[in-house]
Amino acid sequence: MATETQTRPHRRRTLIRWAVLVVIVILAWPWRPEAWSWTSLVLPSLSPLVAIGGALATRSVGVIVALALPVIGLAWFFPRVVCAYGCPVGLIQEVVARLRRFPRHFWRHLPPIGAWLAVATFAGAGLGYPLFLFLDPLAIFNGWLNAWRLPLTWASLAAGLGLPALLLLEVFSPQLWCRRLCPLGATQDFFTQARRRLGRGIQGGELSIKSPGAAPVSRARRAFLAACAGAAGAIAAKSVKAQPTPPRPPGSLDEENFTGVCVRCGNCAQACPTHIIQPDLAGGLTGLLAPRLSFAEGYCREDCHRCEQVCPSGAITRLALPAKRRAVIGSAQVDPETCLMALGRECNACVQNCPYEAIAIASAGDAFSSRPHVDLARCNGCGACEAACPVRPVRSIRIGPARGARFLTV
Repeated sequence: MATETQTRPHRRRTLIRWAVLVVIVILAWPWRPEAWSWTSLVLPSLSPLVAIGGALATRSVGVIVALALPVIGLAWFFPRVVCAYGCPVGLIQEVVARLRRFPRHFWRHLPPIGAWLAVATFAGAGLGYPLFLFLDPLAIFNGWLNAWRLPLTWASLAAGLGLPALLLLEVFSPQLWCRRLCPLGATQDFFTQARRRLGRGIQGGELSIKSPGAAPVSRARRAFLAACAGAAGAIAAKSVKAQPTPPRPPGSLDEENFTGVCVRCGNCAQACPTHIIQPDLAGGLTGLLAPRLSFAEGYCREDCHRCEQVCPSGAITRLALPAKRRAVIGSAQVDPETCLMALGRECNACVQNCPYEAIAIASAGDAFSSRPHVDLARCNGCGACEAACPVRPVRSIRIGPARGARFLTV
């Protein structure tokens, strides 16, 4: 009878976890109606790791951060409340762990690496580059769901490999990720431990968050070293730039900060109605799987700013539609060696399709032929010209890296 009574809370918690998983899948389901595109924002925005790291890196506290405040409040009173009730990765890992009849827990002798990763992330965020923000399990699960969006590509599937990697790790070493590596779990521990130390200090007659003994000093020293490593890593990562810099979604942070703040959740790619946002597979290690724009089949529509509305970390700034139209993605560049108009053939596709009237026909140097001329004061790099260009396989007009101001003045 006692055993049955003891298992009731466990069963209740299990039912809650499965119910939360169903709700999460519904909210982030990649084939839901377009009007529901904003719902994929909910899951990664609940993470204190993403909320704090993004706020520190962008120096701003937006409405999205408010979604994580209830979770932070619960983590103050209840140890690892997200892990216990709301983490879909942990629930699926428990199912996978049952595949091993005699699991080995060698991780019991490992230090709390997840805590060091969290401290390094927050220290790097202070310099604008949170190193390990992409390791948030809620963002990883969200990215796996969004990887199955249509049209299905190898690049989109590659962006969802984070969850299979964690499940494979669970097969070989159950609970290693949750107990020793997960930075989100460690972030929750920070709040719970702070409450306990604060309570001990008040009970002892003075307000203090320090506990006696040598152990806290050792932990503080290790945390300091982790923070120094995070700061050094942020400086090093910000100095590495992809050549050439790929076009990013409108409103994106500077390239040196964008690749760190982006959590690779796939929300922007899933919300894009023209499917021009793709994971970057050629931008180097720092930009790996970060969203980039491809104008092979479409362009950034002048009546759309959905990608900005679903970014949970602040990597893409939330802009009103008029400001989004002025946000510079890149600049159109014409290759006169392959341009049909410059070669004397009938073509003005780029002129006709530019929604900002930034391309006009101009006379060439010989006064007998014409070629497209791009007015950079009006061009925001939306890619409509590149998408419309009939030249194959390499278009004659392409969007190059952004230059100068990030917003048009006209």
